[in-house]
Amino acid sequence: MRVLIVDDQASARRVLSAIVRKLDDVEIDEADGLAAARQAIETQAPDIALIDLRLGPDARNRDGLTLVEEIRARTTIVPIIVTAYQEVAEIRQAMRVGAYDYILKDDLCDELVLPVLTALRARRRLEHEVSELRARQPATEPVTGRLVGVSPAMELLRETIRRAALSDRPVLVTGPTGSGKELVVEALHTLGPHPDHPLLDVNCGAIPEALMESQLFGHAKGAFTGAEREQQGYLAQVKQGTLFLDEVAELPAALQSKLLRILETGVFRPVGSTAQGRFEGRVVAATHADLAERVRNGSFREDLFYRLNVLAVRVPPLGERREDIPALVAHFCRGQKRPLRFSEAALDILVGAAWPGHIRQLRNLVDRVAAFADDDLITPDALGPFISESPASNTNADALQNIAQKILRLPIENKLEAVEEALVAEAVRLSDGNKSGAARLLGMHRKAISRRL
Repeated sequence: MRVLIVDDQASARRVLSAIVRKLDDVEIDEADGLAAARQAIETQAPDIALIDLRLGPDARNRDGLTLVEEIRARTTIVPIIVTAYQEVAEIRQAMRVGAYDYILKDDLCDELVLPVLTALRARRRLEHEVSELRARQPATEPVTGRLVGVSPAMELLRETIRRAALSDRPVLVTGPTGSGKELVVEALHTLGPHPDHPLLDVNCGAIPEALMESQLFGHAKGAFTGAEREQQGYLAQVKQGTLFLDEVAELPAALQSKLLRILETGVFRPVGSTAQGRFEGRVVAATHADLAERVRNGSFREDLFYRLNVLAVRVPPLGERREDIPALVAHFCRGQKRPLRFSEAALDILVGAAWPGHIRQLRNLVDRVAAFADDDLITPDALGPFISESPASNTNADALQNIAQKILRLPIENKLEAVEEALVAEAVRLSDGNKSGAARLLGMHRKAISRRL
């Protein structure tokens, strides 16, 4: 990653450079003014530019804003304003003309600067990956770049999507509710052999059986009361595209049998018609349920399960990719109408929290913070009212209280040691092994957790 530092004060450039060098695999260029910055960008464009708002002693100087506007208009460089002035109007103007974020010179420290750069490095990697994938597709077809994250779990997911997308066989996408299965299906379709054909989705748990059959297969004129004209179903409309069966575990038994026949023969018959149609598309099914368990209890056909489970794509829960939470938060912040950002300490709290609602729950929390928080910089104190609303937070507190009640019944001589061992072990478990999260849960320092472990 290449970083350009633009500041008319050599001392400020030295401080920023010392912080940035703590990142691995980074190259740094410096410029002391607008002209030098333009030349540096022309010579070798950086990935990120840290730009002083005022590039000169004149209080009216706004060369930093000029540079941000030029960068946004002509390049893919990500500009960040660095300013010693805390005027809200100036900072908001910088954000309006295209600054990605802002950093106050009074806050130039590793804890505030490095997380911003780390999140941007992850973003640049994803943009590079999306560009490579786009090069494989027709120029008019977009490739989704919304699968945010650089964790091993996400790298495995992206590689699985790439391989599965090239096949025309059925795909079964599994993962908990809120983990992003719909985005995976979009990526499978967009990277597949026929992205120019439709992607049609059916929610198998939300549509009545009779209506779903007509929606899937279509119907002939007069097939039932109200069928005043012939209607083509999704199986025909999808052409060679993708038929997405969401929550396929809820598919009624009668339609399971008909779907199995389509997957085996490619032939279907509209409701009330004697003519046959041919399904030429691809079926991608998704569910949060355990289909194997549904097969064992008899609510899902075993032969259909094996027909759908030709290619399996598992979407990891958020607890398996906690290192992606800062990048996800940054991604959701960019979608807000205000320049929202979270401090390193606030991000630590989010990384250590439990997320039973997964990415959807995290996104909703960021939306709530954007709507109700007073300041653009979210600190632990500002985050507190919102994170305490999480069902997971109450669950963790209740679990710890249950442990404490059990310990109170122990003999007095064993009580102190048992309290330490049991509470620390339970906090670590509730935090999915994250020691920082366990420390916050118990109100202890992380080193104290490590010593007791």
